[in-house]
Amino acid sequence: MKYIRILILGLTLVFTSCKHPFEFSVYEANVKTEQQNTTDKNLKLLENITVDSKEFKFAFLSDVHFFYDQLSTVIDDINKRDDIKFVIFGGDIADQALLREYEIFHDIMSKLKKPYLTVIGNHDYNINGGIIYKKMFGDYNYSFEFNNNKFVLFDDVVWESEKELDFDWLISELEDNTSFNQVFVIAHIPPYGDQFDDELREKYRSTMSKYNVPLSIHGHTHSYFYEEGDVSYLTAPAVKEKAYNIVSVKDKGFSVELIEL
Repeated sequence: MKYIRILILGLTLVFTSCKHPFEFSVYEANVKTEQQNTTDKNLKLLENITVDSKEFKFAFLSDVHFFYDQLSTVIDDINKRDDIKFVIFGGDIADQALLREYEIFHDIMSKLKKPYLTVIGNHDYNINGGIIYKKMFGDYNYSFEFNNNKFVLFDDVVWESEKELDFDWLISELEDNTSFNQVFVIAHIPPYGDQFDDELREKYRSTMSKYNVPLSIHGHTHSYFYEEGDVSYLTAPAVKEKAYNIVSVKDKGFSVELIEL
């Protein structure tokens, strides 16, 4: 009887001290109302930002996984800069894709004083992370315009998504490239990454070249890489390095800067 009473007492403490005793379940996907549709909310904020010239800067960072202190350090640094108009996060918001990981990321990014947009990473698809991502942020594929430049955010995760890449959608977004000063593509996996075979690599690169994309921006590899050419390729370092990139967009052209804190 003594052990039964101890067991009952222990269960009582668990169920009365936790608001939701199973809130860390790998299958939990109950995104809070205030954290839903984050992409749309930030796009609306972006509409209120004006630029006096054809030149502007945006920051790109990627791959937080569980390095939240480093993410906070990067966000604090970006907040100190008046020249950065918005931020793009290149995927791997989470590591295991638990709801709690998404929530911590959202809470930290809510301290950012600028609009931010995201693409989905391969780790973000783990378990049912893809469902959480769609509820918290929105579509996997979307685009937006800023200062007569177009930004195309493309889900190019092959393995974890278990689906074919939607090149038809990507091409449809690039076909109007002459209407803009420049068109930039952002996707988590670089074409030189591990998830692209030779055929897919050639298809991606030829699409960028055909539609005159000047810069394709990525994460995933956790290390800084910049390849200049008719189409340039940028891969950002992981957040754990306390580093990020700034892209300075000009009328016709751009420059890339690596910020190491």
